[in-house]
Amino acid sequence: MSTHSYRFRMFDVSTAGTSGQPAITADQAAEAEYEAVCVSGDEEDCGEASGPLTDADALTRWMAEHTRDTGHQRFRRAYCEYAHVEPGAWL
Repeated sequence: MSTHSYRFRMFDVSTAGTSGQPAITADQAAEAEYEAVCVSGDEEDCGEASGPLTDADALTRWMAEHTRDTGHQRFRRAYCEYAHVEPGAWL
């Protein structure tokens, strides 16, 4: 049985501390970033990237526009956030 509780949002997973484990939560003072890279291609990946965006809807629009303009349909998406860690006794 897991000793962690998980909270899921779009790409977000936070770990609440229990049994001496660290509490890891999203740092609400910093904006999360979304990014995508086009990995379509037969011989090589396209490689065109959205660059960091602070809005998930903007990332979706970027991928849709890239697909419209190129026909490419495969992307690697990334979600990054700053985390706040409360150290536990496990260290």
